[in-house]
Amino acid sequence: MHRAAAIILGAMLLIGGVCQGQSLADAARENRKQKAVSGSGTTKVITGDDFSGAAETTIKLVPGATSSGDGTLAAPGFGKHNYAITYLDATRFTSGGVIHITITVGSGAAEASFDLYSEGARLPSDGLPNSLASAHSIHSGATAKIDYRFDHPGVFRLGAEGSWNAKLGDTNTYSFTVDVASR
Repeated sequence: MHRAAAIILGAMLLIGGVCQGQSLADAARENRKQKAVSGSGTTKVITGDDFSGAAETTIKLVPGATSSGDGTLAAPGFGKHNYAITYLDATRFTSGGVIHITITVGSGAAEASFDLYSEGARLPSDGLPNSLASAHSIHSGATAKIDYRFDHPGVFRLGAEGSWNAKLGDTNTYSFTVDVASR
């Protein structure tokens, strides 16, 4: 009898403790709220709530339709890469096709370079890129075209960055339209 009572009591205490538990993140948020109300403390606690992260853009390409996108790029320095990536989802093209991308570079300081990669390809951080197709050193205000023929449906990555001719940190904007001609 005493043993059964001890087991039941232990189980009840364990369940009660679990129900009252608080995650470390919840405790940190509560602590920040209390400090903000009281005005005390100058320490900044950094949690996952403080990181918004760069949103990835995916454009789902549809037969017979033109899609568009835009972005901002920065010059990574000579011989380096730091792409702004847009995913181009061509999975609806079961027999393949030809991707046509027309890019217009803004009026910012950086010339622009664009590389098209398959979804699984390793993106370089330095050296010459080994992309499927590209347009490099596009002057501000100019337009460039990239065409790429593919045999199987898939997702591609359009990488945009400042060209190696631009000064490290120079920026620019770009816009593009993309369509796929079915095979």
